[in-house]
Order: sequence, then structure tokens, then C-alpha cells
Amino acid sequence: MPDIKKIDTTKFTSEGKVEVDGKIWTVKLPGAGTELQLSKAQRRIAFLDKKIEKGDYTEADVDKYDELEDFYFSFFKHIFKDETPDNSEVNTWLNETPLSFIYQAFQDIKEQSKEGDVPE
Repeated sequence: MPDIKKIDTTKFTSEGKVEVDGKIWTVKLPGAGTELQLSKAQRRIAFLDKKIEKGDYTEADVDKYDELEDFYFSFFKHIFKDETPDNSEVNTWLNETPLSFIYQAFQDIKEQSKEGDVPE
């Protein structure tokens, strides 16, 4: 009988505390299903960006683009939690921080979680 290989995903951190711009929040990384939705949304946004840049778009394209942007905003709004009852620190940060910065912060957190550096 062959040896059974063991896989232990607990060495990876999926939830923990992070300091964002001097504030301590809880972050819960997405599961595979949500990550796949993000990947699909990213591809679709890139495709629609090209159509819009060429001027070859429809009202439906703009509506889809808006829907995808709303999805991204909602995603970030739900993975970060602060200690306020209405998550107001996170909401303020999301409204005032450029999306590219938020996305990069998310990528940094994901990388740290692979290394087990996001504290429990």
C-alpha cells in the first residue's frame, strides 16, 4: 500500500489581525469560490476597459462594468472588519483610498498569509 500524503492547510493563515494605516482590523481572506469570482471579474473589467478605450461599447457594457466595480467594493468591504458597530473605519478607508492601493494591500496580506505572517 502506498504512503498516504498528508496536507495540512492550517499552516496557512486565512483570518487574523492586520494593521492598516495605523488601525488594527480583522481580515478574513476569501475562499476558492470567491477568489474565482474575483479572477473572472478582473478579466471582464480588463476586457471592458479595452472596449471603452476604443469607444466601442454599449450601455449594457457600462452597466456590466458598474456591476463589477460594485462587486469589488463589496468584496473589500466584507473582508475587513474594524471594532466599530457599523464598520465605519473600514468604510471611510475604502471611500478615501484609491482602489489600486486597496488591491495592493490585499495582495500583500495574501502573500503574508502564505508565509504564516498574518497574526492570529
